[in-house]
Amino acid sequence: MGRIDDALLSLEQLEDGTERALQLAGLISTLFKIKGVALIVTGRLAFDSYANTAAPEPELELAALAGKLSPRMLQEIMAGQLHAEGAIDRWKAVGIPIRFLGETGATYRGVCRDFMTDHGVVKLIPAEEITVERILAAVYPVPNPVAHEEARQLLINALTDAFHMDWGVLQTLCHQPEYRVGEELAQLRAQAKQEADALGLSTDHIGESGPMPDLEAIRAEASAPAEASPEPVAPPPVPPPAEEPPAPKPAAPSSATQRAMDAIIDGM
Repeated sequence: MGRIDDALLSLEQLEDGTERALQLAGLISTLFKIKGVALIVTGRLAFDSYANTAAPEPELELAALAGKLSPRMLQEIMAGQLHAEGAIDRWKAVGIPIRFLGETGATYRGVCRDFMTDHGVVKLIPAEEITVERILAAVYPVPNPVAHEEARQLLINALTDAFHMDWGVLQTLCHQPEYRVGEELAQLRAQAKQEADALGLSTDHIGESGPMPDLEAIRAEASAPAEASPEPVAPPPVPPPAEEPPAPKPAAPSSATQRAMDAIIDGM
């Protein structure tokens, strides 16, 4: 048996479906990386990884973060190397459904998280993007209790350092026109902070929840005309350098010395 077959056999022995899906993602990511394609885990499995939850029937959704997926490459790796059942973008291996989504729609790719598995590194879609999507689904167009609970769990885990949340990126996303949930973020985060404190969990590593930025004030400040710069003040005149005292004249030789010098000159 080859190394891939050994890896698949070890995955089949994992009873935890979420753990099996993550380990499978590591194996698939390694095989595609060899072909020059970097994959990223999206969907429910990424959420479960951040929220420390488990889906009853885990599935794996993958998208290209760098490089391009081709039908031939998918067939070669999934059918030829992993012996998965399916075709092109939908497969099933070691009991885990797998779906390829093409290129990821992640906006902030620089904050993707790396998750180390026994079979390679798994890249997770940014937690900030998952969180803003859950906040929007929780309140728009009608309240959604399931999405609200998922957003709450993500915020509690972020506030207690279960994973690092880039709060600046999250605030920026929440104020984007396609989301517009900045106020909802502030409310949910304050509620999550109170709950985390009540449970005696770790404190927020960035301190108490601060007010959201006033966008109107920022725009007004940016559009205000710049104040005229004050006229430069002329520097004080530099005093001329002090004159050096004249060098002292050499002292006249003594009479005895002079007579000796005259004698030398006469004898020449």
